[in-house]
Amino acid sequence: MKAWSLLLVLLVALPLVVGVVNLPTHDAPDAPIHTGVGVRYLERGVEETGNKNLVTAVLLNYRGFDTFFEVIVIFTALAAVLALPRGSAARPGGFPEEAAHEADGAGGRPAEAAREANGAGVPVSPVVSYVVRLMAPFMAMFALAMLFRGHVTPGGGFQAAAVFAAIFIALGLVLGPARVAELVPDDWRPWLQGAAPLAFALIAAIGWRLTGAFLGFPTDDHTAQEAMGLFLEVGIALGGGVILARLFLEMET
Repeated sequence: MKAWSLLLVLLVALPLVVGVVNLPTHDAPDAPIHTGVGVRYLERGVEETGNKNLVTAVLLNYRGFDTFFEVIVIFTALAAVLALPRGSAARPGGFPEEAAHEADGAGGRPAEAAREANGAGVPVSPVVSYVVRLMAPFMAMFALAMLFRGHVTPGGGFQAAAVFAAIFIALGLVLGPARVAELVPDDWRPWLQGAAPLAFALIAAIGWRLTGAFLGFPTDDHTAQEAMGLFLEVGIALGGGVILARLFLEMET
């Protein structure tokens, strides 16, 4: 059995090694990266997409289908986690109503609420708690700046989603997951978790209506292009942030 496993590894490794050895050097002028579709992105990307940030242009315009399936992947990951069977023990965190009531009963004290909600006996450092709560609004402002300036500067929906999720996670560590879960109303959670796929589905339908192509962007109307791109970025930021935060809170349970 070991011999067959070794043979299988060698059969898979051999073409990979040959492919790596035959890769062009980084400074080769005829390398595919210098002669392929990347040249068109650099020369005509702003004109064709209306996005001054070429990374955003590639992700939302040229490779829109790829990004569409990326948000579906993270949404499916959350659905798979939520579908896992639960144990019989009481859930200490996540988005359960009972945990939220337990945290409320702690008298609103962040450190004790975190201990009770997390089921841990180690108190949260008051310095860490103060710094996290103090910095959270500024982190949110930074995430919004990356979201709404991502079309002209480094940033965008995925980056903003990561920062939003980091805010939830940091607050969850110092205040307890149950108290942080209260920041997202119950009725909004399903829609926010599916915000990214829903945004892509809506823009895909609008693109079909305007251009006759699924997820198509009108090349002769840069205002419409920017509006559609911004809508997608907001959907990615909201959906991605809530999904990442929810995954963390579910792992805490």
